Amino acid sequence: MYADKHARGQSMVLDELSYANLATLINDPEVKRISVSGEGEPLNNIATFHEILRLSEGGKAFEFITSGFLPHDQLERFYHATNEIVAGNGDTCNIRLSADSYHVAKVRHRAHGFSVGYALGQRPEALRFSFRSVDTDRAFTRNYLVEELAAHGHAARIRAESALGDMLLADSTEFGIEYKNHVHPQVLMPGEFLDFYRYIDAIEARYGKRFTLGSLNRFPQDNGMDVTVKPDGQVYFYGAEHIVLGNIHADRIDWRDLRQRLLDDRLLNALYSTPIVNLLDRISDKEAVRHAVARANNPYWVVKELVKVDGLLEGLVAA
Repeated sequence: MYADKHARGQSMVLDELSYANLATLINDPEVKRISVSGEGEPLNNIATFHEILRLSEGGKAFEFITSGFLPHDQLERFYHATNEIVAGNGDTCNIRLSADSYHVAKVRHRAHGFSVGYALGQRPEALRFSFRSVDTDRAFTRNYLVEELAAHGHAARIRAESALGDMLLADSTEFGIEYKNHVHPQVLMPGEFLDFYRYIDAIEARYGKRFTLGSLNRFPQDNGMDVTVKPDGQVYFYGAEHIVLGNIHADRIDWRDLRQRLLDDRLLNALYSTPIVNLLDRISDKEAVRHAVARANNPYWVVKELVKVDGLLEGLVAA
């Protein structure tokens, strides 16, 4: 949506072909979830976000990931406008607010208590609210949210759910808290964070099956394709972002072609169909794997580390 590292920091701008491609992707009957997040802060590009929502023909679950940095009056207008569009289309949208210490420290206008108050008071028809953090900030996030809600006049408590989630309960309403593991934890000591293999174990326990890259679905449903569109329009399969699939500004993009690419490309097929731990076991350069796992500490980022070693991933599918 908005890339801080982009040349001149420009936001994503959609043209006729971009609209057509996004509409094709969003409205495919196999698509279940559409997540709108960075790079950067998507609230810097509200107009484009609302344009994307309007492309839906209904029955879709959107998610908007944000720090919620706007002053509360502007944030309320954003919530009203978003709910009106989504409800009008017959969709839903989960507003997921970053509640880790890094993002909280960067924002002047904290959205968390205000947003829960909005949800409880306005009861928007199509909006849901939840929170995201990292495993190393679990204690911070729990205390912060309870204190923020108290400051807005709402008694709240935390119910521990799993290694990857808690539930915030306020006025008999539940708001989920999801914890990711810490990516690139070099500054932390072992034991202070959920390491790569324990994170995989936690994901597999949640979904009831082995972990592969792709859009995660609970057993017995297969995982799906997970397609990423970057701010410059480049299209990738999530977790395999070293292979460019096309660009929404220049190419025709549809699910049929993407599915065929996934089936035909042996490496992409392996990444999306074979448990990640099994793939890592196949790599003969164990030191390279150990380094990549330790450095990335996340299954979607570990591929980025492995591609830095020439031929390492390609060796997985060599004849």
